[in-house]
Amino acid sequence: MFNQKTQDFVYRNMAKFAALLPGLGRWWQLNSGQMVSLMVCLAIINIPIICIYIGYSIGMYFMPPAIHLPSPGIIMDMASMNYSWYNTHNVTIKFLGGLGNQMFQYASLYGLGKANGLRPLIDDQSIVAKTFQVLRARRTNELDAGRDYGSYLERRSNAFDQRTFSLNFMRNIRLEGFFQSWRYFDHIRSDLRKQFAFRTGVAKLVDEFLHEAGTNFLLKHHGEIRTDNKFEVKFVGVHIRRGDFLDGYNVKKGYTVADKVYLDKAMRYYENKYKMVVFVICSDDFAWSQENLDSDKYFIMYSKFPASNPQFDMCLLSKCNHSIITVGTFGWWGAWLAGGETVYYRDYPQMQSPLRDNFRFNDYYLPQWIAM
Repeated sequence: MFNQKTQDFVYRNMAKFAALLPGLGRWWQLNSGQMVSLMVCLAIINIPIICIYIGYSIGMYFMPPAIHLPSPGIIMDMASMNYSWYNTHNVTIKFLGGLGNQMFQYASLYGLGKANGLRPLIDDQSIVAKTFQVLRARRTNELDAGRDYGSYLERRSNAFDQRTFSLNFMRNIRLEGFFQSWRYFDHIRSDLRKQFAFRTGVAKLVDEFLHEAGTNFLLKHHGEIRTDNKFEVKFVGVHIRRGDFLDGYNVKKGYTVADKVYLDKAMRYYENKYKMVVFVICSDDFAWSQENLDSDKYFIMYSKFPASNPQFDMCLLSKCNHSIITVGTFGWWGAWLAGGETVYYRDYPQMQSPLRDNFRFNDYYLPQWIAM
């Protein structure tokens, strides 16, 4: 099968290997103790690695599936998923600003806590905690997030950061920033709507106001009040934010306010789409609103609730069928809670401004909302 030269090569090498075997045997006899010790050391070193691998494999088997966020779009509502089996550590946040800002902060805190298996912890003296009584976060009057907490600083205030869905759930974390993106909490939106429930007394007063507004509209335009659905009034909540957005400092940063051209266009959109529309106005500048909104063309009702108690206006906006928002987070949340059609001001923030550089429209405004 092989030629003579090949056979001679094989026989020579086999003879050399056979000659080595006695030497290897003697070396093993002399060094067997050291080899056994080396093997024992290797086994001891590998035991923790094997245990870690087994623990990781078991954890991956029981861990809920990772959350994948399409862009743009609304993700699956995952409020019913249970992450409580490993939520041994806290996540908290330092609340800043007014009610709208703090609602963003709480919603993001709760959403990220749910996604990462962390327990949300809030300051009981915050505006959002005082406004909503059924928040599903542990409350404390002594919020101490010092050396025992690791800080997580958001990159941009009006843009979603994907890293937040893979936080370290084996330590306490303090979120720092405003976290103003619906993507932080869209996966628990049904849960969040239940938590943002207004007190019974507040809701009752708002319902009475809307009933009076609807009655006045029907009497003015039809001269009668019907109990059937033939005359179904649509309430459109309009939030007009001005105030400190006009300060020179904020203007330089890129803040702007909506003009009357936008408001007329948005109101005309709803007026053309629905037969009977009542526009409910909430604003921090009623003088400007009354001067620039055409009450002869549209049926307008101004909020009668005190500005010192913002939960009334927020509840009023939330109970409307549809929404028109200008700028600011207060109107944003009124529209989100209302859940109907929403028209927003597309020229906010100003082009080529610091605020615009930190702003992503797809992360801040919901995909189904309409820009005008």
